[in-house]
Amino acid sequence: MLHVDLDPFFVSVERSFDPTLRQRPLIVGGGRGGVVAAASAEARAAGVTHGQPLALARRLCPDAVVRPGDLEGYARVSDEVTTVLLSVSRRVERPSADEAYVDLTPDTSNAPLPVSAAEHVKDELQRRLRLDMSLGLASSRFAARVASRWARPRGLLVVLPGYESRFLAEQSVAVLPELPPHLEAALANAGIHTIGELIAADEAALTALLGGTTAHRLRQTARGEAEAAIALAAPPTWISEETHIRDRHTDRNAILDVAAGLAVRAARRLRPFDLAAGAVAVSVHRKTQSNRRSEEVRPSVADEATLEQIARKLTLPLLEPAAGIAAVEVRLTRLGRTLPQVPLFPGWARLPHRRAL
Repeated sequence: MLHVDLDPFFVSVERSFDPTLRQRPLIVGGGRGGVVAAASAEARAAGVTHGQPLALARRLCPDAVVRPGDLEGYARVSDEVTTVLLSVSRRVERPSADEAYVDLTPDTSNAPLPVSAAEHVKDELQRRLRLDMSLGLASSRFAARVASRWARPRGLLVVLPGYESRFLAEQSVAVLPELPPHLEAALANAGIHTIGELIAADEAALTALLGGTTAHRLRQTARGEAEAAIALAAPPTWISEETHIRDRHTDRNAILDVAAGLAVRAARRLRPFDLAAGAVAVSVHRKTQSNRRSEEVRPSVADEATLEQIARKLTLPLLEPAAGIAAVEVRLTRLGRTLPQVPLFPGWARLPHRRAL
């Protein structure tokens, strides 16, 4: 099981958009409530916390750069993260934007080894998306989650099979997910400070302290038992990528580049499922109307460059006028399995003395 820790995700995305923000205190927040949505480690060191009033955060960390947040941008990058994870396994779970679990148990003889797959994820997220993350690889969700904490800020920690219990035994009970402060205090008062001490504690005494249900749940979590399996992701029936245009006076070339980028993003989402598109549609939305053009593709195509060219061709007639465009959408439909290329002369490669014509 691989745990990908992207916390704080909004900060990481903002820094991928603007590398000059790295190593600087950064606060993402605002809106009607004027609260902190995310804060960098530098800002947290000054006392800034999630959900804190933005005015207080500014006083605590006056040198911080404050960004209002870009929900569309965050959603787009989050989708790209999922695409990277699906490229190594179709068993992916995203409890939140800040984290993910990936079941890397090999299901075929040619499946990548778990460590190789984890290294691929790390390289792709850092190189292509320029995101900061830490990763933990272990035989259970809990051990993987703890390992990713030790791998911060940008590492990969692998807990080898057979060493999970030894690794977890020395960890504080505070790493148990969703452990309320009052239960942590109750365990501390009973002399239980580590996972190892929790597992070794007398069952009757632990039940009397916490209650039977809670004691049983905590022990199961500490041992990595009764963890829910990650469901296999179903292949999509269609894929859509859309973006809003903030500058309503953007020229034609800029809109064409937007459509091409959407097509590339959609093409990448085909890969994990080995799918190809049999039809492409482009929609251009204005305040008062929407226009759409589509094209069937035979044979089906999954190639990024080809889909990019098709998107540009379909978009061009829709750009009259280019001003006033509010959004652009590229949709891939009639999805099916990619088919191997059939050679034009099947027996040609087997001829012993073939000559170039």
